[in-house]
Amino acid sequence: MAYIIKGHHIWSLANMEIHQSSNGELEVKRNNIGQLFREAQQNILYLNKQRLVAVEELNKANREKQLLLDRIERLEAEKQAGVGEVEELDKANREKQLLLDRIERLEAEKQAGVGKDKLSLCWELLLRIDSMVLSSMISAGEASDFRRLVMDHKVIVADAFNEILQKKDAELLAELLHFSDRSKKSGFHVIHICTEMSPLVSVGSLPSYVTGLSWALQRKGHLVEVILPKYAIMDLDEVQGLQEIKAGFYSYFNGQQHGNRIWTGVVSGIGVSFIEPLYYSSFFSREKVYGYSDDFERFTYFSRASLDYIVKSGKQPDVLHIHNWETAIVGPLFWDI
Repeated sequence: MAYIIKGHHIWSLANMEIHQSSNGELEVKRNNIGQLFREAQQNILYLNKQRLVAVEELNKANREKQLLLDRIERLEAEKQAGVGEVEELDKANREKQLLLDRIERLEAEKQAGVGKDKLSLCWELLLRIDSMVLSSMISAGEASDFRRLVMDHKVIVADAFNEILQKKDAELLAELLHFSDRSKKSGFHVIHICTEMSPLVSVGSLPSYVTGLSWALQRKGHLVEVILPKYAIMDLDEVQGLQEIKAGFYSYFNGQQHGNRIWTGVVSGIGVSFIEPLYYSSFFSREKVYGYSDDFERFTYFSRASLDYIVKSGKQPDVLHIHNWETAIVGPLFWDI
């Protein structure tokens, strides 16, 4: 049975009945939520620390490069004037080459994502599965089985698929089929449909909540992903492996079907899908996230498109977690899908 979460209420997708917990149950839930928030805060701090360390290492190498270049320039000038030592200049040039090699390695690792955690690798694989089902390479049922397979064997799968993720879908599918007999459901599949997520786009308190809670739930063994609008103001440098899914995707709005582009990537170890409207391209290409007279229409479009995307990609989540008024309409729209 699947559920939609909105605020303090839980709707069953089978009968949409609102369940109210007893005082004792609420206290237990509050304690659990408090623990999740503490873990989420630790996760965010850890990820930010790791990012800062990597950036500082690269900046340090570039500073050393500039100092060495200045030194070589001085030695070259001394050599031309007949007062410099050739041996010292040769040594400086050797140091320069070693440093350039180091910078090239750091840049290559940054581009290739070397050192990514196993969760990020798993999400790259999950997003490739989304691409396969949208391009009709596999069925929705097969996609669901493969997703469970990946989450049930995260450590093994991350190690086994680290190299083959760069290969074509056919080769990747062949490897997935070798693992398929070990598929077994565990944990819950949770999809957040929301309008903000840290560090991509932040206006209020929602962004850090979405990222932190997703991380905490994934550490508990659950499969968690996020669906966002593709804002023009979004910081896409924070997205690992951003790519457009080359498949037609249409969603229903104002009595008609409208085309969208779907982009996928990994943010802080969490799989994220971005919806970019084509006909209504102005909806999310603005200078701000909120504050327009057509905000209701903008986020109604996104909410419906998110549901259409979930259905077409063959996802079968146990929980749809919707946030604030912008995506509250997902509840009643669910029954139109």
